[in-house]
Amino acid sequence: MRLLSFEHSLTAYYADLAAYGLGVLGLAIALWRFSPAQDLLSVSVMLLLGAVLWTLLEYLIHRFVLHGLDPFRQWHGSHHRRPQALICTPTLVSALAFGGLVLLPCLWWLPTPLGLALSLGVLAGAFVYSLTHHAIHHLSAQSPWLRRLQHWHLRHHHSARPVCFGVTTRGWDRLFGSGGR
Repeated sequence: MRLLSFEHSLTAYYADLAAYGLGVLGLAIALWRFSPAQDLLSVSVMLLLGAVLWTLLEYLIHRFVLHGLDPFRQWHGSHHRRPQALICTPTLVSALAFGGLVLLPCLWWLPTPLGLALSLGVLAGAFVYSLTHHAIHHLSAQSPWLRRLQHWHLRHHHSARPVCFGVTTRGWDRLFGSGGR
């Protein structure tokens, strides 16, 4: 079924990126609608916490799921063998995972504005990850920042041992000693 395919057509690939962007916009609108002005500090802290949480999730998923558990390891291996191919998690799978593992629990356990803020931070982080990973593999680096990220990610793809699992940040690799040498 094409809807659950890991290799995307160009249209489906960009639709996936657009879906992340629309999700971020939708959550931002909901947050604006449901957040009283007096909650600005706590909402801002939760938004930032969600973005930091995303970087940890990105690292853990990449290291322990995509490089450790079958069938995910096999699927992710396709990306390593063909890094220019338009391979990513199907949008439907990502959306259901985000909704069931992030958004609903956050709204269940936290007051609505804080749950929305934490969820928005995580989703915004995932969106930045998607854009960054796309840029790393498909754009010519014009900025020193992108060149550093590309070099880091190339180490991940071409090292003799698994290293450099963070895409948007190197911090967790440094903390957990998986940055390589």
